[in-house]
Amino acid sequence: MAEANQEDLVRTRILDWAAPNFPLEIRDQAARVYVDYRAGVRNEETEAFAGKLAFGTGGMRGVLGTGPGRLNRWTVGRAALGFVQYIKETYHNPSIVIAHDSRRMSPEFARVVAGLAAGLGVKAFLFKGVTPTPILSYAVRHLGAAGGAVLTASHNPPEYNGFKVYLEDGSQFTGDAQVRLEQLIEEIRDWDLPFREEGSEDFKKNIQWIGPEIQEAYYNEFQKRGLAKHVDAKFKIVFSPLHGTAGPWLPPLLEKFGYNVIGVPEQMEPDGEFPTVELPNPEEAEALRLSEETARKHDAELFLATDPDADRLGAGIKSGNRYILLNGNQLGSIMCAFMCENAPKKSDKNYWIFKTIVTTDLQKVIAEKNGIKIKDVLTGFKYIAEQMRELDNGKSGFQKGKDVFLFGGEESYGYLPVEFVRDKDSLSSALVLCQIIQQMGNLETYLNQIYLKYGLYLEDLKSVTMKGSDGQQRMNQIIDSLRENDMVGMELENRTVVEVRDFKKQTVNKKPAPEFFGDLPPSNVIQLLLEPEGKLTIRPSGTEPKVKLYASLKYPDQPQSLEELNKARAELENELVSISGLFFARTGLTR
Repeated sequence: MAEANQEDLVRTRILDWAAPNFPLEIRDQAARVYVDYRAGVRNEETEAFAGKLAFGTGGMRGVLGTGPGRLNRWTVGRAALGFVQYIKETYHNPSIVIAHDSRRMSPEFARVVAGLAAGLGVKAFLFKGVTPTPILSYAVRHLGAAGGAVLTASHNPPEYNGFKVYLEDGSQFTGDAQVRLEQLIEEIRDWDLPFREEGSEDFKKNIQWIGPEIQEAYYNEFQKRGLAKHVDAKFKIVFSPLHGTAGPWLPPLLEKFGYNVIGVPEQMEPDGEFPTVELPNPEEAEALRLSEETARKHDAELFLATDPDADRLGAGIKSGNRYILLNGNQLGSIMCAFMCENAPKKSDKNYWIFKTIVTTDLQKVIAEKNGIKIKDVLTGFKYIAEQMRELDNGKSGFQKGKDVFLFGGEESYGYLPVEFVRDKDSLSSALVLCQIIQQMGNLETYLNQIYLKYGLYLEDLKSVTMKGSDGQQRMNQIIDSLRENDMVGMELENRTVVEVRDFKKQTVNKKPAPEFFGDLPPSNVIQLLLEPEGKLTIRPSGTEPKVKLYASLKYPDQPQSLEELNKARAELENELVSISGLFFARTGLTR
């Protein structure tokens, strides 16, 4: 019976797109798909109409195309209208800020969002050119807006785009606000949207174009807050925006403070086709190939690359005659150590670091040894921003004015070293890395010093891809099957599972543990504690059909010299690979 009801629901969904409010070519396509679907045809076209693009975790992301299961004028419009309605019911006389990246249809979608806001009488500040996501977060705060929206699919392939929304403090939606927003969106019908075009009276009256003035204000924050001063840097930095938004934004920031930036010429212009890379993702070595070639050509000390919306930052550093890539845990730990070691020691403030539960515990050791407070949050930078909001308001045990944000980071190449942005920010992070080189010298040397001082921790990430329309269901089944197993005592190489933390049921070794989970909301994550010190964390991806396994190990003994450190690192790298492979084999996970 349930299966029959589902079939009826799908058929109704397809026929909805044959309604008169849609253009004739879409109505014809929906009618053809309906006939095919009833005849048992199942292909990409029928899937696009049979599925429904979900809005969750502060936004949505999907493949561009026609139908309720693809990203288009109507699915973006539906989510945008719900967002504007939320803003209007929550605030008196509100305004919003809208930005977009360099992807296909991003400028057009940004104008769709602006037009819907204008039609409801909500003022919108609309960025004229490509704009980094962290700048959207900053602009919401700077302009005193009630919220913000950005059109981006981060580092996904070219056929994707997405829509993310922000609250008045520049952070992504969480908690009750997220629930209410999803309710409003669910009530809206795709075919019943009050679009307003750019030439309409509503658009002209309520939309204000912005750009250069926000760029100048953001740059000035660093001087105003004493976070950066002009230097006469002797080293060279190579930079690539990977055809994304950071090209017009990041080099001028670094140059303003005296750093020498050389752009990767083939990748500086915004281009939603991302023609020179397989994936525009600074986590991928292939995406950094041209950056490394340019760095080698100019004998640069450092090369940097950002993803299309410029919230993630990857880097390579000179090591003798070659360049080595640093991962997100290493870059984050370098920034974390520098900021902790340079934080005011005699102060009436409590400085705080926030990191995600899958980010290296090296940062915990760094913070504690420097008298800095640290707290773990769920995976997703919105949870770090949520803690910053609680700091501002003096809630969740924080004391307003006494507890102060210092640094936030996640292993997936996202870092935030400033408090005037509420999302991961590649621009300010790049500036901090340049400051570290200027003050400390070579980043490899500094990272080795960190390991020798605080302990050697290494991490690894493996994924199991779940393809097909039932991918999400299979991901949940895999996690649930692990949840039912008793994994305490499982031996992995020379380490043993001693504790199993279930973040969904909020249990430790299958027993309720409210004191451990505190104010963390339930989440579909399982974490295994290993002895000697190590962690394995399993969670489904929030943006891709993958189950992710995060492995983190500490070397049991503290290396005392560079020679011992290099030997220990090689041993730990081998153990990481072995433990991940053993876990996949023993739990039946197939890759």
